[in-house]
Order: sequence, then C-alpha cells, then structure tokens
Amino acid sequence: MSVSVSRRNFLGLAGALGTIGAVAACSSPGGGGSNPGSTATGGGATTGLLPTYQAFDGFPADLTSSNPDVSPGYFSYPASPTAVTDGAPATSGQAIRALTFTYDPVAPEMGSNALWQNLNEALGAELDLEYTPSADYSARFATTIAGNDLPDLVAIQGQHQQMPAMLAAKFTDLTEHLSGDAVLDYPNLAALPTPSWLGSVYDGKIWGVPVPRSLIGNVLYTRADILEEHGLSLQPESLEEFIEMAEALTDDRAGRWAFGQTPFSQMLEVNGIANSWSVDDAGTFTFNGTLPGYEQALADAVALDEAGVVHPDGNAAQNTQRNEWMMAGITAFQIGGYAGWPKFYIQGANIDGFRLTGMLSPAREAGGTMVRTAGNPSSHFSAIAKQDDPERLLEILRVLDWLAAPFGSTEYITRRFGVEGETFDFDGADPVLNSAGVNQATLPVRYITENSPVIWESQNEQAVRDQFDHQETGLQYTIPNPTVGLYSETAVSNAASAQQALTATQGEILLGNQPVTDWGPAVEAYMSAVGTTIKGEYEAAWAELNG
Repeated sequence: MSVSVSRRNFLGLAGALGTIGAVAACSSPGGGGSNPGSTATGGGATTGLLPTYQAFDGFPADLTSSNPDVSPGYFSYPASPTAVTDGAPATSGQAIRALTFTYDPVAPEMGSNALWQNLNEALGAELDLEYTPSADYSARFATTIAGNDLPDLVAIQGQHQQMPAMLAAKFTDLTEHLSGDAVLDYPNLAALPTPSWLGSVYDGKIWGVPVPRSLIGNVLYTRADILEEHGLSLQPESLEEFIEMAEALTDDRAGRWAFGQTPFSQMLEVNGIANSWSVDDAGTFTFNGTLPGYEQALADAVALDEAGVVHPDGNAAQNTQRNEWMMAGITAFQIGGYAGWPKFYIQGANIDGFRLTGMLSPAREAGGTMVRTAGNPSSHFSAIAKQDDPERLLEILRVLDWLAAPFGSTEYITRRFGVEGETFDFDGADPVLNSAGVNQATLPVRYITENSPVIWESQNEQAVRDQFDHQETGLQYTIPNPTVGLYSETAVSNAASAQQALTATQGEILLGNQPVTDWGPAVEAYMSAVGTTIKGEYEAAWAELNG
C-alpha cells in the first residue's frame, strides 16, 4: 500500500509514535522492594538516600509473583477492609491547597460533591484542589512558579529548565523526612515502589512524593477473542509469524485491518531497541537512534504499511478513534498506556465473548532474545512549597501518607469511591460507583499521590489473570532506562529544534515520503547539534550517582 502525506497525517503519526530521544526519565527495572532500580542507582550517592521500602501485607493478594515489579492481583476487594491510619492526619484546621492536573472531565464543585466533602472530613482539613486538563498544565505550572503564591502541594510533571535550582528556590527539601528509615514514620509512603522515587531526586535530595505507576509501560492491546476466532496464537514467536498474523487479520474489502496505527515501537523492540538511550558498565551512553537496529525498525515499519495491514486512516486519527476501531472489531490491536487497560472492560461489557490481552513484541527470529521498553515508574511527583512552620510541613506529609493508603483499606474506599449509598454501593465485597459517584470520582486526588499499583477488576477474574500474566511475562524482558534519576540541562533547555527536525524525518520515513537511508544523516545532524552534549551530561550525572 502506498502512503500519501499531509500536514495532518504527519502530526497524527508523530503523536502516535512518540518522540525519539525524549528527555524525561522514563523508567526503571527496579522492584517494589530492595532493588533501587536502574543502573544509575546501583550505588554511589543514592545508597541510603532513597526511602526504605516496607511492603504493606495486610491484605493478601490472590495472585503474587516472585518478581517484585509485578503488581499483585485481587479477584475482589478484601471482605473486611480496615483503616491503616490513626484518625485524621490534619489537626491544625488549615486548608491544604494543591495544584495538579487531570485527564478526566471536571468534577462537581465541593459544595455539590459528597465524595470531596467526605474526603475533607476524613483528612481533618479542607483539600482545596486546583487543577487543569493535562494539556494545559505546563502553562499553568509556569505561571504558578513565576508567581509568589504557591499552593502547599504542586504537581511536578516532566523536567524543566534549571530544574534543580527551581526546586531549591521554591520547594522543601524532604530528604530529612523521607530518606532511608525516616520514611518509616509514614508507612504508606514507605510502601511505594522504590523506582517511583527516582524522578523526585535532584542534586542528591528528595523533592517530592511520587505518583507510582506499573513498570509494564505501553501495551499492544489485543482483541484475544478475535485472534482466537481466526485460530491465531496470542503470542507470535518471530517477526515472520507476527506479519503472517497481521495479514490473516486484514481484509480491506471487508473494512478490517490488524493495526489502527503503525506499530513502530514494536518494530524497535523486535530489533533489540528499548528506550532512547543505553549505557554500558563503564557508564558510556549511546543514543539508540544511532544503532543499526533503529534503521532496520524503520524499514520493518514501512514494510508493514506497504503490506496494507494498517488502517489507511490510522496514523492521522485520534487515539479515541483507534480505540473505537478496536472495540468495534475493525482492528484487532491498539497501542496505549497500561493505565488505560480497565477502560476497555467498560467499553466491551456488551460485546459477546470479549477478551482483552496484551501482546509482547516477538524476537526477530524464533528463539531469539526478546526486549521490552520499561514503563515510567511514576507519573510525576508532588512537591511541597517552602513552609515557615515545621509542624505544618509534618501535617502535609501525614496527609500525603493518608492519600497513599493501600488497596484494601477503608481510606482507599473513601478516596476512590466516597460515601456508601450516595456515591457507591457494594457488590459483594466490591465497592462500585453509582451514577453520581462516576461524576464525583473524577476529582483528581490520585494525581497528588496514590497507593502502590495493584490489579483489580471487579467481578472479572479473567481480566485480573490476563493483566497479571502480561506483567509476569513482559517484565522479565524489560530493559531499564538508564536516564532515570539523571538530568541534562541541554536536553531540557536547548534540544527542541534539533529534536523536532529528527522527529520530522522519522515521520516522513514512516509515511513513505523519504527513504530509510535519510535516517543516518538526520541522526548525525542531531548528535552534532545537541546529542553529543546530552550524552556527556548523562555520563557525568551517571558517574556522580555511581561513585
């Protein structure tokens, strides 16, 4: 299939595929427990700095793994939930202002939101929550930082220019309160996975409390029921089998295709490429766009487009449209973040035989080595503005500890579901939001901080098993992102133009408008402009962390 390009096509493809060489510290292989995470935290300056991990085991899971990175699975909410905190964490009577963002519709205001009112009562203070859509948060954050009236809590999303200096000037160094065993005064925070803390560390100090995420990262969501109807394996063993499967699922005359977008990230993994950067034992960094496997992945992706197995409008479509195609059976796969897995069960509730799994990228040849890019161990972190009163700081930390109360607790129900009979009801042991609760629960409390990730799908044991199996299998192939916990001022401040040029070339190649051989010169230009400098800054930061 030939592919024509337009400005609209290019922007859609760039958004679907992501940006090569992105700045953020994206992931780590580290477990929830004793392993601090990436190679950048294997010793040196971070030894003893990160909070001591202390798992909460008061609510035993139905599915557990020997791999501490795999989230525990629950078939139902614990039948006898109990409180894990000692009363209301706030005692001063002062409101706590928090600034964060949301991906959901705006929740009803406090005066007409029973969930919010009940939460305030449980906290012992009014949670004055200010938030904007995620797409607008960068501008709101910049305006807030430039002003002199910071909320008590501010969500720090991504990295920013002069990040260490900005944190030191505006926010509280929490190292004394959270480093090592000090965190044990806040047992719910101590139960957050160790890797999730890495993104809040700058200049050897802890600057905030994370919002943890599973390390599984992006998922190639798979309509397992459709594949089973075609007699296809849910996990191909080679690129050849992957292509044959895609061709078997495609019938353009009938309006069916395998993919809703070009699976470029999967082609990278097929060719052994995980993450934007890699590092060897000596601390030498490599930009993975310079590796031969990257150019081969581009060629493989172009070949898939030419084979006609990708929806012809897919790379220009919005993600919501591609989700709808998969749910309607127009496509069999969709690429998305792991956090979005539960929404598909809601959308598929009335589809007869609906089953969703996640497919791993196969090795290029059967029996070869599989790799997987790690997910971000945290969405972001919440920093505490400088406080004049030491007791006020401790109160805010207690509130954060309460908000991180684990799955299975009564605090979790209060935070997520609200008031029984008003915003939720019990279905057996499971709390279930009613129509009022669905609207009120969009209050983005979970973007301040939340509990360590778990797998739970009410009344859907198969869904829990499928997600658990995907993590159990996929995380063993995960490659750590060595830039976790590292900071490059050049990457944050001066790389935008060079990055845009590189991304544009990648997009044009994937759309069939430039040959794959154009990639090499584009990468050389990127490295000359900023890449070599970024490499040096990462290497210096890595050396400092690893002693």
